[in-house]
Amino acid sequence: MTHTIIETTSILLLIISISSILLNFRNLIIFLITIEIIILTLCLALSTHTHEHYTISIILILKILTIAAAETALALSILTTYYRTRGTISIKSLNLLRG
Repeated sequence: MTHTIIETTSILLLIISISSILLNFRNLIIFLITIEIIILTLCLALSTHTHEHYTISIILILKILTIAAAETALALSILTTYYRTRGTISIKSLNLLRG
């Protein structure tokens, strides 16, 4: 695959993910999945420009993926705990978390 196809795909995925966040802001699971897709898309776009500084780019991509995995695990554990106590995970009921 050429770099233009990969860049076009990453830009298209980014646009779809951002529009999904703007259109569907009530379901929290879909919100977390689209944030994860945005992070993976940024890694895909960054991986196309690894010609000059190969090792630095690979280390940066691995750091981004590690942070994304930690963010997803933390958010899903918070959502699981919240669902067990409240019985719902809608955005409207998350105002009760403020304390």
